[in-house]
Amino acid sequence: MSWLTRRHMLAAVFAVALVALAGCGSAPTKDAFNNTAAPGSGAGVGGGGGPTDLPAQWNDSKVYDQDLRTGEQKDNFRYRNATAGEQVNFVPKQMNASTLPSNPMERELVKRGREIMANTSEEMPNHVGNNLSCANCHGGGDLPTTQGMVGQDIDMIPLVGTAASYPEWTNRTSRMRDMRQRIMGCFMRSMNSPDSPEGMPEYTSREVQAMEAYMEWLAQGQPTGSKPYWQHLNKPTGDEKVPIPEVNPVRGAELYLENCASCHGADGQGIEGQYPPLWGNGSYNDGAGMGRIYTSAAFIREAMPYGYAHQVSDWRDVQDMAGYMNAHDRPHLPRQPKDWSEAGAPDEAVYYERVQERFGYDKNPMTHKLELAGIPTDDTPLNESMIPSDVDRYDQPLRNETADNQNSIADAMDGGN
Repeated sequence: MSWLTRRHMLAAVFAVALVALAGCGSAPTKDAFNNTAAPGSGAGVGGGGGPTDLPAQWNDSKVYDQDLRTGEQKDNFRYRNATAGEQVNFVPKQMNASTLPSNPMERELVKRGREIMANTSEEMPNHVGNNLSCANCHGGGDLPTTQGMVGQDIDMIPLVGTAASYPEWTNRTSRMRDMRQRIMGCFMRSMNSPDSPEGMPEYTSREVQAMEAYMEWLAQGQPTGSKPYWQHLNKPTGDEKVPIPEVNPVRGAELYLENCASCHGADGQGIEGQYPPLWGNGSYNDGAGMGRIYTSAAFIREAMPYGYAHQVSDWRDVQDMAGYMNAHDRPHLPRQPKDWSEAGAPDEAVYYERVQERFGYDKNPMTHKLELAGIPTDDTPLNESMIPSDVDRYDQPLRNETADNQNSIADAMDGGN
């Protein structure tokens, strides 16, 4: 039996167990999963020559070297060092005959998955509604500016070993999801598939299976149910976190010109064939993870500039930069009202109406501040003359200010001239 088939069998058993539990008249809970006899109790045939009992406890995913992502390590980026771990190291793989599956069909599937993730918008144009590829967030790819094989750059959001922690729970849709569902979610949001010719790819499509196979290949050697320390991003916490109404996208505009515009352009549209667009129709939609302030701030801090990461480490700076980036117009995801239906949309989701209303705005609070400052939120190129002299003023919520009021204040300061 192949490694990929074994993984699918485990996922199938998990799905069947969920269905069985759901059929008992109520939604499954952690207690429901614990409602099994202890090993050796005689229920089943543990110790009697037959199958052993299932574990009596829910086993949460183990995060290797968790301490690398907390305390002082959080600020010195030690967790972005391939050899930092004491229990497990980050080891990029070479794709060759000795590392690929022996089964010819599986081998071709893995190779095809790498091709798709390296250049997604060109390999799957009917399912991608923008100009992005998986490699833009996960590193590597086919562009001349990229480094290494897709998903194997530890300074980005690497995929090495991450498939071992699936299936997992997601608060955004209040459900368990397997690897393929995670991939499809990226198409829906980051790849903006609703605006593509054929929409999101099917769960059983060869392309989704190929991407799953590639990620499973990257996870070989990682124990099932484990999470490597480099998985996910470190978001700001405690005093590091700027309350959303106090994030300053106008100051972020200054920082953008200093740190980002050389690659992504003063208009945010990137450089074709080299760097991706950050807003507008060619970028991710407003339901994507990168459309959230703390998430995108963490990515900027840990991954940017590409190839020279960790140049902007100040938490205030990256949150203001994320505020500027996510003040801009981008494609809309129609299913937004269904997201976080139980948990409630987080404060950082500034494109969501529920969040805007929570903070007393009738629009994205970041957009509101740029409009007050007279800074465009479309693909008009930014220049220094557009940035007002009193940047610090936009540290405040300013929810009751209007552009007309701002102009009146400016006229008064200029003596009415």
